[in-house]
Amino acid sequence: MHESPISEYDKFAYPTALYAQTHPDRLAAVATLMGLEPARIESARVLELGCGDGNNLITMACTLPGGDFQGIDLAIEPIRRGRRMIEAMGLKNVTLRQMNVLEAPALGTFDYIIAHGLYSWVPDAVREKILAICGEHLAENGIAYMSYNAYPGNHLRDLARRMMRFHVQQFSEPPEQIRQARAFLKFVSEAKSKPGLWQNLLKQQFERVEKYADAGFFHDDLSSVNQPFYFYEFMEAAARHQLQFLGEADFKDMQLNDLTEEAMRVLHKMQNVDIVAREQYLDFVAGRSFRQTLLCRQGQRIDREPKPERVFGFYTAADAGPVNDGANLTMPGMEDFQRGKTVIATSQPVLKVALTLLGKVWPRRVAFGELLRKAREYAGRDNASGEAAIESDRRDFGAFLLRCYSIGFVDLHSYPSTFVTEVSERPMASPLARLQVRQGPVVSSLRHLPLKIEDALGRDLLQILDGTRDHAALLEELGKAVASGSTPIYNNGEHVTDLQEAVEFLPTQLQISLVSLARLGLLVR
Repeated sequence: MHESPISEYDKFAYPTALYAQTHPDRLAAVATLMGLEPARIESARVLELGCGDGNNLITMACTLPGGDFQGIDLAIEPIRRGRRMIEAMGLKNVTLRQMNVLEAPALGTFDYIIAHGLYSWVPDAVREKILAICGEHLAENGIAYMSYNAYPGNHLRDLARRMMRFHVQQFSEPPEQIRQARAFLKFVSEAKSKPGLWQNLLKQQFERVEKYADAGFFHDDLSSVNQPFYFYEFMEAAARHQLQFLGEADFKDMQLNDLTEEAMRVLHKMQNVDIVAREQYLDFVAGRSFRQTLLCRQGQRIDREPKPERVFGFYTAADAGPVNDGANLTMPGMEDFQRGKTVIATSQPVLKVALTLLGKVWPRRVAFGELLRKAREYAGRDNASGEAAIESDRRDFGAFLLRCYSIGFVDLHSYPSTFVTEVSERPMASPLARLQVRQGPVVSSLRHLPLKIEDALGRDLLQILDGTRDHAALLEELGKAVASGSTPIYNNGEHVTDLQEAVEFLPTQLQISLVSLARLGLLVR
């Protein structure tokens, strides 16, 4: 009987991961904006190559029960862990297989193929096979996601990596290699009494690897194979399998932001002449070191000119809001809106109201038509009900959302929320998150993001949110843990040490925690 070889990922496990940028929802959004008609997300067939323990696929499968999800990975133990999770969840729409990609059998046809963190870290033959699988098994309107390290930006990382690998070859165990690699890079970055450009570059690399999770650092930087590519080189390989460039998984990576007018003019002219050359020159300008490229079949006709009507079928979400509390939303006049560190300004009432409404219901996804209707009504534009006025507002609204999406200010989704943002009388958390939190603090949200539940009360609460307990029952159960002293209570960040006071504060803390779990996308209907 043939036994699979033990891989480095069996000896030193890669951390369980979740990648929002690989979700078919994200891939379909980019494809739609490029004029394609991708497969419906709710019933999509998805293949992930190098799936690890399958957490990425399992989370998708939980929220999209009508889809079919298959994963392949060489490592034995991660696949075993994933299969145990699938069995515990009772999932029937996800399958994980332990095998070498080179030996992959006929797999069928897939609407979406994902290969994250794989292409740059495998030998040439495997790289070619990955693209061959995409070429052979991608549906006619299918989309493939491929991430890889890119030149020119990766040259600096490459220099530090090769130096660290030279140093750690004398150590055999991964934990010691990790410790020694960091210590070595710190040493050489500080070795000169008068640091110059070289030391500053090494210091930047040390600061990067110091923050890197141990397992990720070991498998990414200290791996025997880590081959970056210029974009044109990657696309030459893809073309051998009749695949063409569609876009990047992060839509804003394709935009000509923060460039001079001359640079934007030149690169924009190239878009309709040679898109590969345009993207390569953009990498030269930006010093890009990592790409998340989407591919489709060469026969597909791509239209890269943004069109507002392509946004009409989307759902929108954004944790945005006016910078000023007293912002005038219903009258013309410029107002600033903020999401994270990004600030935009608009003077149009419908747009100001729409951003405010999105912030209030975050993280709920609101259908384009519903959001426009509510914004027009609140802004007093429903009086302008003529067909021409409504169509003008639709196009202006679509163009605005498209601009916002291009800078990451709003999210566009192909299907509605699978979570609720309001706390019910008998709240229920995602079954997957309830299972995961019993094993550790990191859980998968229904927004396809990893979350770390920091507080003990939040972890205790998440485990018992199975929809059978009302708020009184939740209080009673949590009260036992708090009274025993096993679950600490915090008030404004301060540990409440008096048990009686902690029990009295518990009802308030329960409401705070439930609202927080809803805002994180962990509660279901």
